[in-house]
Amino acid sequence: MRYDAIIVGAGPAGLLAATKIAEAGYNVLVSEEHEKVGEPDHCAGLLSSSGLGALHLKPPDDVVQNTVSGARINSPSGHSIFIERGRREAYVIDRRRFDSWLADRASEKGVKIITSSKVKEITRSKLGMKSVITSIQDYEARVVIIAEGARSVLAKSAGFSIVSKYSKLPAYQYELKDVKIDTDLVEMFYGRQLAPGFFSWIIPIGERRARVGLASMNKTKARLDSALRHHPIISERLRNAKIVRRLGGVVLVGKPLSRLSVEGIVIVGDTAGMVKATTGGGVIIGGLTATLAGESIIEALQKEDVSRGQLSRYDKQFRAMYYRELQTMYFAQKAIASLTNKGLDSVVQDAQKMGLLDIVRREGDMDLQAKVIRKLVSNPRTFLLGLKAVRYINPFL
Repeated sequence: MRYDAIIVGAGPAGLLAATKIAEAGYNVLVSEEHEKVGEPDHCAGLLSSSGLGALHLKPPDDVVQNTVSGARINSPSGHSIFIERGRREAYVIDRRRFDSWLADRASEKGVKIITSSKVKEITRSKLGMKSVITSIQDYEARVVIIAEGARSVLAKSAGFSIVSKYSKLPAYQYELKDVKIDTDLVEMFYGRQLAPGFFSWIIPIGERRARVGLASMNKTKARLDSALRHHPIISERLRNAKIVRRLGGVVLVGKPLSRLSVEGIVIVGDTAGMVKATTGGGVIIGGLTATLAGESIIEALQKEDVSRGQLSRYDKQFRAMYYRELQTMYFAQKAIASLTNKGLDSVVQDAQKMGLLDIVRREGDMDLQAKVIRKLVSNPRTFLLGLKAVRYINPFL
C-alpha cells in the first residue's frame, strides 16, 4: 500500500505533522506501536495556554483537568519565589485523552491511523519510494516522518544522530488523591540531594488530586519516595495523600539535533530533541517544529522532490525560528544544574531582593523563554546575583 507520507509514532508531534500534510490533500498514514493512542502516557501534562493558541488547539473540556495561574519555586533551604501575572497561564491536561483527541482530529482530516503496528525497518524501495516494514503489513511512502520518541532506534538506522544518553534523565511520578494544596499553583523544588540535575514538582489536577514527580541524574524513584516522607515542604503538602497511579519516564535536558532531514525522511519531537531543557516540556515546542516539518514536506511533495536538499528547508526554518530559543534554555539549565544547594538558595533569595522577578513577570513565556533569559542576563542586577552564585558552582560537574 502506498502513501504520500507515513508518520512513525502517534504522539503530539507526529499527529500534528500528519494533520498538516493531510490538510493539503495528501494521503497520510500514522503507524503507532501501542494498542491505544496516548497509552501509556508519560508526561506531567502542563501546557501553556499561549502555546496551545499558537498551535491553534482548543482542547475539549474532558481533556482539561485544571488551569493554573502561577508557580512557586522553592530553594533547598525553604526560601521561595512566586511568579504569576494575574491570568490563567496553563492548562493541566489528561495526556491520554489529549493524544486521543489529536488522533480523532487527524482522522477527521483524512489521516489513517493504525495501532498495534510497530515499524521494524525503513528502507529504500524501487522508484525512489521508502519501504516501511511494520509488524502488520509493509507500506511504501514518498516521505517518512520519524516521531518515535527519544529511544531513536529507527532514526539511528536512518543515519541521524540521536539524543545523548547524558541528556536523558530518569523521571518518576505519582498521581495522588486527598491532597491539600493550592489548586491554581504549580510548585517546583530544587536541591542537590532532592533532585540533582533537575527538580521535583507538584501539579494540581483538581478534585483534591495532584501529580507529584521528580527527575534527577539517578535513583529517581527512591528520591521521590524519600521526598514524600521527609522533605519538609513536600511531605507536609501531601500528608495523608494516597497514591492512585504510578508512572516512570524520561526527561530530556539536551540541545536539539543538528540535522533533521535526510533523503525522504525527517525527524520531529523528542526524536529530534525538541524539548525545553529548563522544564523538560516538549509538547508545544515539538508541535510547533513538527508543523514546520509538515509545511516543508508539503512543498517537497508538490515539487515531487523529497531529496535532502529540498527537505532541508525544515532544518533551515527551525534554525531561524527556534534553535536559539532551545539553545538558550539548554545553557540556562546547565547553569542551574551546576549549582550547589547554597548556590540555589542564593539565586532564589537574591532574585527576590534585587527585583528580578518583575522582569520575569513582564517578559516571561512558558515556552519561548530565551527572551526573558536574555533580558535577565543583560541586567546589571543579574550580574551581581551571578557573582554571588558562581562561588557555589559544583567543581565536580
